[in-house]
Amino acid sequence: MKKAFTLVELIFVIVIIGILAGVASSTYKENYLKNDINFIALKIREAQYKGIGYEHKVFGTDNAPVDYINGCIRLEKSALEEKSADGNIGYKLHVDSFDEGTLCFDSKGRPHDDDFSLATIRSEKKVIDLSYNGETKSIAVSAISGYVSTSCD
Repeated sequence: MKKAFTLVELIFVIVIIGILAGVASSTYKENYLKNDINFIALKIREAQYKGIGYEHKVFGTDNAPVDYINGCIRLEKSALEEKSADGNIGYKLHVDSFDEGTLCFDSKGRPHDDDFSLATIRSEKKVIDLSYNGETKSIAVSAISGYVSTSCD
């Protein structure tokens, strides 16, 4: 009467599990485009939150220069890749190169193109199309409200 598995049977089962795990992991493909879209949308929202409540004119005079540090984002692949403290890239975008200019948000979170005057509030939705491996998805920044949505939602 047999009460346990033999060493050969255990090794055989472990080998089969290893083969199945190898096949399963090789078929898994990360969705780089969706990850990049979500990362860029997050960076746009971050710029909007930095702009909300921030007075962009230098304090003291009415004709002071405008401060573009807070609330602006350069929508370009090389500008959006995160760099760590030692200068290495922390997050590398996989999407094809793109350059959509600079998008700024005023103290009310409204989107502007490179300027904070009332005349430059975007009156149309800004759509950023990004592609990777022949697939294209987009990020949309609504006019006036600055609401950010993606085609991955």
